[in-house]
Amino acid sequence: MRRRRYLSWLLPACILAVTVGVVGGIAWLASRLVDTGPQGEGQITGGRPCVATVRSVSDTNVRFDNDSIYHVDLRVQPDDGSAAYDASVRDALTAPVAGLVKAGATFRCVSDHDDHTRVEVFWTG
Repeated sequence: MRRRRYLSWLLPACILAVTVGVVGGIAWLASRLVDTGPQGEGQITGGRPCVATVRSVSDTNVRFDNDSIYHVDLRVQPDDGSAAYDASVRDALTAPVAGLVKAGATFRCVSDHDDHTRVEVFWTG
C-alpha cells in the first residue's frame, strides 16, 4: 500500500518536469533565433540623432511575426558633425520596408551616447 501511494504522485511529477523542460527549451530556442539585443523599436532614448546609409543588407532567413529578420550594415553619420563610423543592426522588416532598404539608401537614426555601435534606425518616415 505504501508503495502504491509513492508511485501515485511520481508519474504526474515526471510529466510536469518533462513539460516544463520542453517549454523552457522552446523558449530558449526562440530567444536564440530572434536577436533580442539592444536594437529595436524605442530601445534607445535620448540618443544622438544621425543619418544611416545602408552599405549592405542580407536576409537571415528567420521570420518573426510574419516579418523577415535582416542584417543591415550601415555607415552612420552623427548630426553633431563628429566622424562617421560603421555599425550593423539586425531588425525585423515588413516586406514593403524591406524593399526600400537597399545599398545607398539613407534613413534617420539615433545612436547611444555611451556605445555608438548601438543604433536604432527609423525605417519609415
